[in-house]
Amino acid sequence: MKQRFSALDVRAIVTAFQQRLVGLRLQGIYDVNAKTFLLKFTKPDCKELVIVESGIRIHTTDFTRDKSITPSSFCMKLRKHLKARRLTGVRQLGMDRVIDFEFAVAAGAHAEGTYHIMCEFYASGNVILTDYQYNILALLRVVHIEDEKAFAVGMKYELEGSRSIEPVDRVQLVEYLKKAAPKDTLKRMLAMFGTYGPALSEHVILRAGLTPSLKVATALDIDPQSPQISALVEAYRDAFDIAEKLGREVCPGYIAFLPKKSDDDDDVFDDFGPWMFDQYRNKPHQEFASFSDAADVFFSNIEAQKLKSKAHQQEAAAERKLEAIKQEHEGRVAALELAHRKTEEQARRIEMNLEFVDQAIMIMRQAVAAGMDWKELEELVRDQKEQDNPIAERIVKLNLSINQITLELDDPADWDSDEDEDSEDGESHGEFSGPLTVDVDIFQTAFANAQRYYSSRRQAGVKHAKTLAVSSQALQSAEQKIKADLKAIKITATVSQTRKPFWFEKFAWFLSSDGYLVLAGHDMQQNELLVKRHLRPGDAYVHADIHGAASVIIKNKLAAAPESTSVTDKALGEKAPRGELTAETIPPSTLFQAGIMSVCQSRAWDAKILTPAWWVEARQVSKTAPTGEYLSTGSFMIRGKKHFLPPTQLVYGFGLLFKLADNESIARHAAARQQRRAIMEENLKSVGAKDAVDSTQAAPMTDDKDDSFTIIDAEKPEPKAMDFSAARIKYNLDEIENATEDAFKDADTRTDAGVDTKRRLTAKERRDQRKPKSESLEQEKQSEHVGKLSKKEQRRLDEEAKYEKQQPKEKQQQQKRGKKGKMKKMKEKYAEQDDEDRDLRMELLGAAGKKETREEAVQADLNQEAPNVEQPPPSIVDQIKALAAKNSTDPEPSADASEAVTEETEKRVDDEDEVPELPMEHLNVLDTLTASPLPDDNLSFAIPVCAPYTSLSSYKYRVKLVPGTMKKGKACKMALTVMLAAADSNKPRSVHSQDANEAERLELETILANREKTLMKAVPETEMIAQMLGKVKVTAPNMESIKQKSKAAAKSRAKSKAKN
Repeated sequence: MKQRFSALDVRAIVTAFQQRLVGLRLQGIYDVNAKTFLLKFTKPDCKELVIVESGIRIHTTDFTRDKSITPSSFCMKLRKHLKARRLTGVRQLGMDRVIDFEFAVAAGAHAEGTYHIMCEFYASGNVILTDYQYNILALLRVVHIEDEKAFAVGMKYELEGSRSIEPVDRVQLVEYLKKAAPKDTLKRMLAMFGTYGPALSEHVILRAGLTPSLKVATALDIDPQSPQISALVEAYRDAFDIAEKLGREVCPGYIAFLPKKSDDDDDVFDDFGPWMFDQYRNKPHQEFASFSDAADVFFSNIEAQKLKSKAHQQEAAAERKLEAIKQEHEGRVAALELAHRKTEEQARRIEMNLEFVDQAIMIMRQAVAAGMDWKELEELVRDQKEQDNPIAERIVKLNLSINQITLELDDPADWDSDEDEDSEDGESHGEFSGPLTVDVDIFQTAFANAQRYYSSRRQAGVKHAKTLAVSSQALQSAEQKIKADLKAIKITATVSQTRKPFWFEKFAWFLSSDGYLVLAGHDMQQNELLVKRHLRPGDAYVHADIHGAASVIIKNKLAAAPESTSVTDKALGEKAPRGELTAETIPPSTLFQAGIMSVCQSRAWDAKILTPAWWVEARQVSKTAPTGEYLSTGSFMIRGKKHFLPPTQLVYGFGLLFKLADNESIARHAAARQQRRAIMEENLKSVGAKDAVDSTQAAPMTDDKDDSFTIIDAEKPEPKAMDFSAARIKYNLDEIENATEDAFKDADTRTDAGVDTKRRLTAKERRDQRKPKSESLEQEKQSEHVGKLSKKEQRRLDEEAKYEKQQPKEKQQQQKRGKKGKMKKMKEKYAEQDDEDRDLRMELLGAAGKKETREEAVQADLNQEAPNVEQPPPSIVDQIKALAAKNSTDPEPSADASEAVTEETEKRVDDEDEVPELPMEHLNVLDTLTASPLPDDNLSFAIPVCAPYTSLSSYKYRVKLVPGTMKKGKACKMALTVMLAAADSNKPRSVHSQDANEAERLELETILANREKTLMKAVPETEMIAQMLGKVKVTAPNMESIKQKSKAAAKSRAKSKAKN
């Protein structure tokens, strides 16, 4: 397997760097290990990571690697001189394995202030920092060369003497081959010839039709005019052209694999190169867009294999540990069982030898009572054994310090030689056949000693039972824990690829509770970009009339879905052009959450001011300024009427989304997405049907071509601090709220779905309209002649009018007392319920009563002619009244649309669990994100999200943010601490269970919690800070206990560092 770069590889990588890196700024230098460094080059909308391993390799990388927490002194030196400098040139020194990175100043490469990084990839390699005259300022390692001065700081880096690639001369080739030893092969000889390198030399041999293992001294004709030499010279010409092309053009890269022994084996990397050499053609190989990508995959795979090998070692160690635990458990149980049986056998032996045991006890007791010395007693026993005393022969040991002697007792069954050896008694005590040693207390009788052994046997049995119960449970727990650790090791032991941010992550963003993407700009430039590039017809623009409010847009999912247009056309018929969509299809909850985002991004967050936001259609936002005015960057013109939202609360949140890695994991979360899509499509059908009926009844509610307009100025000077009462007066909140209440009170008397655009009547005009017509005419007549009548005539007219008032009139039907309040409560309770929902509920309840069908009602509404009167545009108050009346008394849709909606609604009610199938090709990148992972999910990475707290209700890990004094960095650390504590709490307390399915579920939950913790810790702090609000206070359940635990953990870490 190839282990390091060759000169040809360096040539190819330099050509790639000249195209990809020149012009970028060096923004970061990091230590991966003692010999490996990571260089981060950036420019707007572009980032390149270059990994440099001294003496081994250099290439761009798309994989993440752990970096050292504390940089080395050499890394700090590089940062000091090169941070934020622009890379102006990359070159190779001749054909040597040395690369020169040049960071020149504007005055030129030979001016003071220019620096170079010299990367060497031969021998042990080196990384050297020099100034504009190539004087060494710092280097990775000091090199000592024999008979020369040490290669260290202060010396000049010599550029002379580098080799270059040249065409091969026939005579030089022949002279070189004549120096071959008898055992030298052609591949070995040509690998060291010139500067072509081993890979290109083997390509030359195969191109010439020769064998690499050919013996040069015996099997090769080295005559200058031989066909073999001519073929080699011709192949070297092609090789020279390849080397020249690699120095001019960026060529693809290739990785060659070893042949597989079986189909189930994984690919084993063997070699990599910048050209399709002939030795690769007969091997399995893979092509990459550039050589740098091929080298990145090759070496990253080697690192992954090392990690995999380490994981296998940990797995083997865990298995050995588990096996040791099993053996220990089995040994402990076996020892207890043996002790139990042995104790019983010892008691039985005593009972079988009662007379002999009593005699031995009596002799020992008398000797002790006589005051005989213990040593003399032992000598006496030995003497008696020599004299073949049967009692002395059975005494094994004297332990008089504890008043015991050890006797060797036989089984009486063994004394009878005529007894069958396979008797039942022999089978029961076969493992203790022959003499058995028994400890006997000399101050107890033989029978008492036997009872003592029986009692000991019962205690051993109890201990054995307890040990079996506890040991089996402990063994099961240890086995499940080791298996969970092994699975966790198997998942995390990989080299992960660097996550490329999604296009919307450069903005402030979140996903609403209805699944809509909401975007906001961080500054004026992003506001400009957001509106110009991403605001499309059907989207909503949300803003607030307060300094610093963010320009927020809501991406309408139905506007982008390929199937949504057909649904709209089907609902609207041929009257609606294809693709025409409004923001009315966006749910109110999404609009409200977007309004919270706009207000919380403004000065209202710091001042703690509650103010309403508003939204308009995308077509109402323009960059065209009125005549004589100018719109600066981030400023827009709003034409037409604004739809005000309720005042928002200053409550924000911070959470984490997880990226699903495979289709199986995505499919597990498909039900919720399909349900939301079904609701959206039905909402679109309802809106389309209502608009079709409204178009035949009345003029549109909002005239976007109105001459009224508003300028949203991004450079508006910051206003002075104002109180809430001033804000209410400025934004007319009292008038809006009163108008909304009046609209809902009068909604029951309204039958027309159109908007009343007449001017608002005064109180006097309303009183005049309630008077009888005759009275008003009489008053008009009186007013005409008021200046001509005498006092007598005027008095007569007053008496006649008084008489007429006293005449009986038709009593007007008055509303009963309390009816008005009851109707108001009903309007509030059923404000969100339309006529279709009401009819459906009444049908389900079986309510009786005569009512006209939907078709008849729609036909009756369509037969009414809408008044064609030119009226002034409605005010904001009238517009809100019309909206409230429309919501309470929506007209019925057309017959076809009504049947379709009714059938779909009834179907959903009848079978609420069945969700329509959603094709996988309709899923976008947002469908791969989940806030609540399932135990079987495969997760790739975590994404931080800062959003209104109401939109984070389904998030598994979230915290609440309110206005405070905490900075972004500290708030991110605190939020991460809370989420890690939540992940620990999500782990099951015990992973063992008698039920196999339950044990597997607990095991998967443990693995998921560990994986979630790993992904949380892997989230870069810069990503979290970019999304976090400033000046916040982080709140969460059990906040104080989490703080105390984190402080205790920090103290313990500090103590351990101090000890080390």
